[in-house]
Amino acid sequence: MDKPRDEDPARASTVRQIFPAGASAVRRRRPRALAAGAVIAALALAAAAGTPGVGPLITVPAWLTGAALVLMVAFPAARPGAIAGGAAAGSLAATLVYRGPADNRTAGWWLAETAVAVVLLHLVVRRAGTRPAAIAGAASAAAVTALPLRLTLHVVPPAGPRGVLFGCLLCGLGAAAAAGTGLYLRFLDARRSRSVAEARRAQRLDLARDLHDFVAHEVGGMIVQAQAAQIGGDTAEALRRIEAAGARAMASLDRTVHMLHADGPRDGPHGLDELPALVDRFSESGGARVRLTMDAGAPPPEVSATAYRLVVEALTNVRRHAPGATAVDVTVTATGPALRVAVTDDGRPGRTVPLRERRRSGLGLPGIAGRVEALGGDFGAGPAGDRGWRVTALIPLRSPP
Repeated sequence: MDKPRDEDPARASTVRQIFPAGASAVRRRRPRALAAGAVIAALALAAAAGTPGVGPLITVPAWLTGAALVLMVAFPAARPGAIAGGAAAGSLAATLVYRGPADNRTAGWWLAETAVAVVLLHLVVRRAGTRPAAIAGAASAAAVTALPLRLTLHVVPPAGPRGVLFGCLLCGLGAAAAAGTGLYLRFLDARRSRSVAEARRAQRLDLARDLHDFVAHEVGGMIVQAQAAQIGGDTAEALRRIEAAGARAMASLDRTVHMLHADGPRDGPHGLDELPALVDRFSESGGARVRLTMDAGAPPPEVSATAYRLVVEALTNVRRHAPGATAVDVTVTATGPALRVAVTDDGRPGRTVPLRERRRSGLGLPGIAGRVEALGGDFGAGPAGDRGWRVTALIPLRSPP
C-alpha cells in the first residue's frame, strides 16, 4: 500500500485559519465550483439557442461573464485571476469576430455584460494576487473598453470614428474607475493586515519582555542561592529561597500564558507597591545590600509598571555583571511633572556596550529604554564614576500628547 503523502504543515495551518473546517473543506468546494460553472455554461448555451434574433456571440459572453462573477462571489477561495481572465478572453474573442446585428435586443445583452464585467474587474483587482491581478485586470479592462465596438461598428447607419472613439473612451473610463476603487480597497486591506501583524508582533515582544524581566530575575536569584549552598552556606535556607523564587517564576509564566488567551484572566501589571518586597528578596538572596528611597506618590499604572521593570532589570544586571558589588541604591522620587528612577551599584564596571548596539533584541535595558521613550521620558545607563554602574530614567507622569 502506498504511503499517504504528508501535507505541508505551514500550508495546512494557513488553510485552517481561512477555513475552520480544514483542508477537506477546500477540497469539497472545488467540485462544487466546477459543477456550478458547468451548470451556468449549460444555461448560457440554452439561452443562446433560445433567444430569437440575438446570436450566440452576444449571449454566450454575457452569460460567461455573469458565471465568472457568480463563481468569484460564491467561492472566494477559487482563483479570481483565472476566472476573470477567462471571461475577459472570451469577451475579447467575441468582440473581434462579431459581425452584427446591433439592434435594441443586442444592446440589452451588451449593457448587461458591460455592467457585470466592470464589477468583475473591480473584484479581481482587489482580491487576486499581485501578478494575477495585473494580468487579469489588464485583460478585463481591455475587454470592457472594446465592448462598444460590437455596437458602434455594426449599427445602422454605422457610427463615425468619433462615435466609436467616444464609446470606447466612455467604457474605458468606467474600467479605470472600477480598477481604481479595487486598488484603493486592496491598499486598505493590505494596510489593515500589516496593522494586525504589527499588533501581534508587539504583543509577542511584550510577552517576551515579561519573561525576560521577571523570570530571568528569579532564575538569577536561584542560581545565586545554589552557588551559596555549594560553598558552605545554609543549605536548607538556600533551598527554601530557591523554592520561593521558582514559585514566583512559575507565577510569572502563568500570567504570561493567561495573556495569550483572549478570554483568560488578566492579572494587573507589577507596580511600585511591590518594590520594597523586591529589594528585600534581592538583599536576602546573598547579593548586595539594597537601600531603597521612594517618594513617588501614586503615579499612573503604566509609569509605575515601567519603573518597576527598570528596577528589576537593573538589579538583575547587578547580579549578573557586577558580582563584586556590595551596595545598591534605588531611588524613586516624583520631581515635579516627572518620576525619576535611579539604580546605582558600587561594583567594578566591565566593558561598556553602547545601548544602541544592543537594541536589536528589544529585551533587557534596550526594551526598558523603548518603554520609557514611548512614555515621553529619557533613559540613560553608564558608569557611575570610578566604580559602579548607574541606570536612570525620567518618566513624565502624564502621557505625551
